[in-house]
Amino acid sequence: MARPKAVDYDAQRDRILALATAAFAEIGYPSASMAPLAQACGTSKARLYHYFPSKESLLFESLDRYVRRLVALVDSVKARGLAPREELAELVRALLLEYRDSRERHVALLNDVKFLADAQRERIESQQRAVVDALADTLQRMAPGRFAPGERKPATMALLGMINFTFAWLRPDGPMSYERYAELVIELWERGLQTATPRAEPLQRTGT
Repeated sequence: MARPKAVDYDAQRDRILALATAAFAEIGYPSASMAPLAQACGTSKARLYHYFPSKESLLFESLDRYVRRLVALVDSVKARGLAPREELAELVRALLLEYRDSRERHVALLNDVKFLADAQRERIESQQRAVVDALADTLQRMAPGRFAPGERKPATMALLGMINFTFAWLRPDGPMSYERYAELVIELWERGLQTATPRAEPLQRTGT
């Protein structure tokens, strides 16, 4: 007979995921065997195996949950049918508020997704692409005709570059809050897209 789940099984699993992700961010996935992960999670190695069969499963579930949450946030904004300008603003606000408390997940996503099996890595990366594509669509609709062929993705990555790596330098308890920073990003992009000159051809390099 299978061992019945404890009443707090799911809560314990969630707690272990959060602590293990913090450990991955702190010591790096290659150095994080099940023994130090168990110690970081405040449990025994045997008990850790009760919840997760391997450190790979810990990493994958942590990252999969996180990127699925990001996709769900983006989808919920897109489903509101807002005008493009307001949609971009709401996307930036929603993502930055999520990023504010997700430093460890971002570090693991940046550094450790390469250690996953091919199918797992593709699942994570496909969901990341879904977020990029959703933002690209909003930018295109917000400023039709502003981007020459091939420019939409670089522009989208420039926007993501302003918000994706805030964990490295924007402290939640610092002089600028995540909420205030979101409004700054929104203002910069709204004004920038209003004044930018459409470019039909890529810049040509000149000799020096």
